[in-house]
Amino acid sequence: MASKKSKLDKSEKGARKEPLDLLVGPPKHAWPFSRGLLIRTLLHAGASRKEAASIARYVEQYLRDHALSPIRVEDLHALLVRVTRAQGSRSLARKVAQQTPFFQDIQVRSASGKMPFSRSVLARRLDDTGLDTKEAYAAARQVDLYLREQGLREVSAEELQDYAAEILTRNYGEHFARTYRFTLSHQGRVGVISTDSPEEVQPIPFSKGILMQSLLAAGAAPDAARTLARAVQRDLQGQEDRVVTRAQIRRMVQRRLRDEAGKHVSARYGLLRSIRHLPRPLLVLIGGVSGTGKSHLASEVAYRLGIPRIINTDSVREVMRAMVSPQLMPTLHTSTFQAWKHLLPPGEERPDHPDRLALEIGFREQARQVSVGLNAIARRLVHENADLVAEGVHLVPGFLDGQLAEAAIVVPVLLTIPDEDEHRARFARREKEAAAREGSRYLQSFQEIRGLQEYLVRVAERQGVPILDHLSLDEQAERTVDIVLAQLPEALRELGDDLYGEGDEEEMGFLEYASSLSGVSGTAVTAPGSPPEEKDLASS
Repeated sequence: MASKKSKLDKSEKGARKEPLDLLVGPPKHAWPFSRGLLIRTLLHAGASRKEAASIARYVEQYLRDHALSPIRVEDLHALLVRVTRAQGSRSLARKVAQQTPFFQDIQVRSASGKMPFSRSVLARRLDDTGLDTKEAYAAARQVDLYLREQGLREVSAEELQDYAAEILTRNYGEHFARTYRFTLSHQGRVGVISTDSPEEVQPIPFSKGILMQSLLAAGAAPDAARTLARAVQRDLQGQEDRVVTRAQIRRMVQRRLRDEAGKHVSARYGLLRSIRHLPRPLLVLIGGVSGTGKSHLASEVAYRLGIPRIINTDSVREVMRAMVSPQLMPTLHTSTFQAWKHLLPPGEERPDHPDRLALEIGFREQARQVSVGLNAIARRLVHENADLVAEGVHLVPGFLDGQLAEAAIVVPVLLTIPDEDEHRARFARREKEAAAREGSRYLQSFQEIRGLQEYLVRVAERQGVPILDHLSLDEQAERTVDIVLAQLPEALRELGDDLYGEGDEEEMGFLEYASSLSGVSGTAVTAPGSPPEEKDLASS
């Protein structure tokens, strides 16, 4: 009797035995088995909820009956496929076999190694694009489902980014996909794009320095420009959208300028920003004889207008000298104020100084030769729709191709120094500061240089070209920018609503301001005309 009771106790103890803990994965890093993940895998393959629950229960019981714990992910997947097929659904089994099951991690490969794909991490990234939390998690879930549907067990970080961008484009539009790509490499920063940027063009980080440059060119004081640029940066960083258009920034800045500095500064800023949208390239031509400060003015004007290309006509002349021998073009291989020497008849004695007619004819000859290279550069810029600031003594009104005025916005100015003593003093300082500039050569030919300035002034007055004199560098740059801006309204009107949009009074207000600048130079700006004839020189 006692023996029977002992057997019964053992039997009851066996019945109360703890159920087997099912684990999945390698023995040292296994995780608990989840029937729910099997059900999700089956549902994703197209099974009904009842069918998925039945198959998942059978698989779990099979693992317990055969003490299969821990079980490798691959073996569990194979078992799930086998059970699904055994229950009579071959098409469902094929889909389960093709996809990546939810109980298997998808590995993301990067330069630092491999990490399991995480919906939460991706959702936080997508949240930075401007999606709300619910939308971000929904998009991350779609990426996860897509990867599993394709049967991917491992993807590179770049491939994952492409899949996420594809989902964003399809569900929310290209802007969110572009913002997502930008935030990946510029976390915490704001990206800037043009309104009409192609989809493949990626945003560039917002630059407080570039904005300050624009504000300074618009006439804002340095401290005010710095303060306003910081305020705009704070405003941009405080909004949800991490990628904005240049037009949005321009409107934001114009409103602040209008409230803090006045409507004229705001309008000037808007007009300066419109230069990048001109229908034709902008060519700013700064002429003047040696020693007038053309190079400094060209650099300052290019900086204020945001034009990256500056060219000196002396450089063009130097290139042409390398291609043409002195025997063919002797006037090209000398200074403009000494070109007259090479036009004298052979054997004729050279005077110490030429008369005015000989000086001007020699200068005109070299200017005409150099203009061949300048015209070629201008045609190339028109073809590329690229802006340019050019400076040099060879930029004589009327010598460039007259057709340029139709293909480009050509703005010539002439820089002069009326005071002879001041002009001479500049050459004296140059001789002391930089021997390589051969200041003594200029002083020896100072009379010829002054004569050429008188000639250029006469031509400029005849052609209606603005003349800048009696001004500091800052004033010269300010006046030159005003002269450029005065030429823009007509070109901008060619774009019409394509640029500004209908009824946008804030954007169009600067056209009225530009019209007020038309008389700023005191001389009307006209298109380049024909060069003055030599008989005009004789009569003058």
